[in-house]
Amino acid sequence: MNLSAKNKWILVIFSAVAGFVNGFLGGGGGVIVVALLLSAIKLNQKNAQATALLVILPLTLVSAAVYIFKGLVDWTPTLWVTLGVVTGGIVGALLLSKLKSNVIKIIFAIVLIAGGIKMFF
Repeated sequence: MNLSAKNKWILVIFSAVAGFVNGFLGGGGGVIVVALLLSAIKLNQKNAQATALLVILPLTLVSAAVYIFKGLVDWTPTLWVTLGVVTGGIVGALLLSKLKSNVIKIIFAIVLIAGGIKMFF
């Protein structure tokens, strides 16, 4: 895919925002990256989500390292949650490859709305 200079800068600037959100809140950067990829360079939903997962990985590792070195991680729940997240991640990635982009878009929207409502209350 060829990107214009303008699109490259849009991606860099908004990705920096995603990095900040992920590092500051402990997550959520991927949602921003998905929205960015959908709107700025018109990727389809499936490709945007797969790409966001890949680019958020190094960011998450760096953020996690900062939290670890500052002693902010409680390892007991971390290990149990990691087991569930890895299992769910494998199932989710396999399911992503089998569903159509429109279905994924609806599921993504429902999850975001439900999460927003939960956080609000």
